[in-house]
Amino acid sequence: MRIKTELNNRTISTRTAIGNAILDELDKQEFSKIKVSDVIRNAKVSRMSFYRYYENLYDALCDYLSIIVNGYMIEGGEINDPSVYMKLEHIEFSLNYFDRYSRYFLTLNRHGLYSVLIEAVNEYMMKNIFPQKKLHMYELYAYAGALLNSFLKWEEDGKRESAHNVALMIYRLFNHTEEL
Repeated sequence: MRIKTELNNRTISTRTAIGNAILDELDKQEFSKIKVSDVIRNAKVSRMSFYRYYENLYDALCDYLSIIVNGYMIEGGEINDPSVYMKLEHIEFSLNYFDRYSRYFLTLNRHGLYSVLIEAVNEYMMKNIFPQKKLHMYELYAYAGALLNSFLKWEEDGKRESAHNVALMIYRLFNHTEEL
């Protein structure tokens, strides 16, 4: 997988347009049937621009998620303090932040592309949280999976619970101090 990760406004704009165009195509057809030509026409970018960043559509989907996650790290404060990730306020922030991108998450999940999501969450935890915390990697995998699955089900159920209540359930699940 080859993804250029420059973060200037021009590259973000182009890469986001490509990601949104893929989502538009996923509203019409299966991922395996989408062609680069459909995406670049919808995104209003050149073929050369697409291939400057990506080798294929899968790379573009993964990159779109990396753009989302980069914003999450900046807005959520994890870029400066990775220890905030399991605090109640941060779990609630996470649910609300990813709600802004619910179309991306729900569309990928609906198309059987959950693996893109969980692989990105796991990679994020191992790269950004694991080196900073004194937790076992399986604790981070469990937390990441619980947060992602809870978010997806919360969205699919029409957010009948408040973000705060869902965050509180996740917080309680992972903040027991008793030893077994």
